[in-house]
Amino acid sequence: MLQKRKAIRSKAITQAARGESCSVCGKISETTVFCHLNESWAGKSLSKKADDIAGFFGCNECHKQYDSVPMGLDRWEVMRAMYRTWRRLYELGIITIKGAE
Repeated sequence: MLQKRKAIRSKAITQAARGESCSVCGKISETTVFCHLNESWAGKSLSKKADDIAGFFGCNECHKQYDSVPMGLDRWEVMRAMYRTWRRLYELGIITIKGAE
């Protein structure tokens, strides 16, 4: 039997977007928020957001582009933005990697 998936939630991750530059366009904006992925494999469902590790820092304009149908951002732009966000979260000490120097 499949176990029910428990969502990963972290206020530290979502609140870290404040004051950060957009991971897509690089613009520093007061509108930058943590943008959750719209993918079921990342935990997204009809009534739930994706995990808090599955997303990127995005300004209002880039967030709108990502949420538009069809998606206004290329998949590689989303993956690059997510990597940039993970890297920034690592630099801020919000996420850690065992054995990293």
